[in-house]
Amino acid sequence: MRKSGRTPLFRARRLEKLFDIGEIFLKLEGANPSGHIYDRVAEVLVKDAVVNGFQQILVDGSECYIQSLMFFAKLSQIEVKVPLLKQEKWKMARLNKAVLLDLRDNKDTSSRLELRDIAEQNNMYFTCEWDLNTTISHLVLEEMAKECLERLNFLVDTITVQLGYGYTLSSIYSGIIKSWIDEELSQLPQLLCDSRSSRQDILNQYGKNTHTGQMADIVKNVMKVIMETRVEMIDLEEADLKQAASMLREYENVIVSRKEAYAMAVLIKKSQLELLKRGKHLIILNDAKSEIEVNEIKSFKEKSKEDFVEMIDTWLAPYNDSVAETLDAIEKAMKEGFLLIAKRNGEEQGICIIVNMGFERFLPTYHLAYIGVKTGNQGRGVASEMIKRAIEVTDGKLSLHVDLDNKRAKKLYSKMGFEHAYDRMIYKGSID
Repeated sequence: MRKSGRTPLFRARRLEKLFDIGEIFLKLEGANPSGHIYDRVAEVLVKDAVVNGFQQILVDGSECYIQSLMFFAKLSQIEVKVPLLKQEKWKMARLNKAVLLDLRDNKDTSSRLELRDIAEQNNMYFTCEWDLNTTISHLVLEEMAKECLERLNFLVDTITVQLGYGYTLSSIYSGIIKSWIDEELSQLPQLLCDSRSSRQDILNQYGKNTHTGQMADIVKNVMKVIMETRVEMIDLEEADLKQAASMLREYENVIVSRKEAYAMAVLIKKSQLELLKRGKHLIILNDAKSEIEVNEIKSFKEKSKEDFVEMIDTWLAPYNDSVAETLDAIEKAMKEGFLLIAKRNGEEQGICIIVNMGFERFLPTYHLAYIGVKTGNQGRGVASEMIKRAIEVTDGKLSLHVDLDNKRAKKLYSKMGFEHAYDRMIYKGSID
């Protein structure tokens, strides 16, 4: 079973209210195992290396790309080597020296063009971040596009991505075209991405550490992607990235690094310039994740039934279900539903119990049986993050009960997209 992918996709309702451009959806790729969209590609590349009998992988690229490969290589017990070329002190500072393949004195490795030859000579699987225009990487990222489109019911007006080396953009475009050909999409979304003072400036920076000829090829490939996808590019400055990262954290409890905040900055700037029509807007954020981490508990070895009962009893004090009733819900959730725990800075702050009702159409398939937060967390976004996660894991097939006089809870659930349908009545016995 794949460990990467199926990352959170949720509505940014506070940003929607701020910008008034319709619906805004954030794709948080930082929720992947090592914290980056690259995990999707890295996992499949490592699998490819294993299938083809390689015992070592030679990988080059940015720190986040290397870390993604190292994460999945470790799971498959494959050794990773990272080439250390001249003027790459950052690798010595940030990577374990044991993984470095010192090529600083090798006159035959003046550029990364020779790395493939070194890999072949030493029977290593080779992968390089700026050379990801491969069948594997495209298929994996096309899959992400399909995942997003399906969860948005194939209704989306704009998709914003970070330009990078162009392969994410081209893969998303391919996924869109396939869905359009299959008549799942009735119209093609507008693709948006970032630029700076000029297109050439941002493209040139990608090849600054590469051989001149290779740099020319990179720029040529990216320009080809820009032309083929007909993407609209928005000029950004450093201040735009800082603003984007700050707003995500302030309004949606989402953490994104400044270097990966381009996609959010594009939407903000285009919105502020009043260049976006009302509609449904998807933003793919390469390393963004919620400040509040919501994890699914899949075994009572991770957390016992007694622990769950105690948390519910403590954090949902006004609700006086019997221990037997609570245990029944917990056991059913483990078998057919979801047990979610919210954490901030590693400390448990909230709990959510979701049971499967066994219906597909008569009632929503899932029911949120219990949700509670630790004292002191009211209004800090913990409950909102758990509800977002609950909606995500159930694909929106979710109902819940709320006391008629609990105005605060009703207001929260309404903001999250729930509507009042009926008042629940429970039979307690016949009238004498």
